Amino acid sequence: MSHDQQQTTETGEHQNLVRRRLERWLLSEELRDYMHNAEDVRRRPDRTGPYVAVSREAGAGGSHVARIVGKLLNWDVLDKELLDFMTQRYSMPRERLDSVDESQSNWFHDIFGGWFNAHAVGADDYVFHLEKIIYLAAIHGRVVFVGRGAHCLLPRESGLSVRIVAPLEWRIHNFAQRMHLDEKEAKHRLEAIDNGRSELCKFYFQSEACDPHHFDLVLNAERFSDEALARMIVSAYRERFASSA
Repeated sequence: MSHDQQQTTETGEHQNLVRRRLERWLLSEELRDYMHNAEDVRRRPDRTGPYVAVSREAGAGGSHVARIVGKLLNWDVLDKELLDFMTQRYSMPRERLDSVDESQSNWFHDIFGGWFNAHAVGADDYVFHLEKIIYLAAIHGRVVFVGRGAHCLLPRESGLSVRIVAPLEWRIHNFAQRMHLDEKEAKHRLEAIDNGRSELCKFYFQSEACDPHHFDLVLNAERFSDEALARMIVSAYRERFASSA
């Protein structure tokens, strides 16, 4: 078995495990209680964590780095697993979820609209529900979140927030190679993804996605391998939360 095949197999096994856990979390009575009764998560850092939230520029390799962090810490990684769960549980086309995921201001509406009754719930309520879903995973703790505003939602005191960045030209080159695109198309797609993520944070979380003040650690992927970046994140986490590591 080649390295790529082994990596794909390991990723698939991990995603299946996380999906089963998501099913327990998202379909539990506990979730319904939190939907209606939970306090603002920012006021209850004692109830959440430990967690690592990885925000990333498109094409900087943040998702892969997060996977390595999860493996080093032996934690669950929540990235596309949430979309896989919604596809299976609510019979939503995966292509549609992929097309809206973190790409525009109606991201949460498009994904969860059928679940929470789009006609009865406004934008503020959607944000409320999103907070509770991420919060519920954070209550279980030992989770690596990839994007989706987790660093904006969860208490800073109970986790580590990381931003993975890289120069645009470097990201374009890597993205073009990975997706088999010419560099013009790669640049167009990267800019669309970054703009969509920025819009998501502004629209729902009143936050600038790239503001370094929101993060404990900002790392340049051009300078280090994914493995080195992951080790830095794990080291920073263990330094900050020595009793939980």
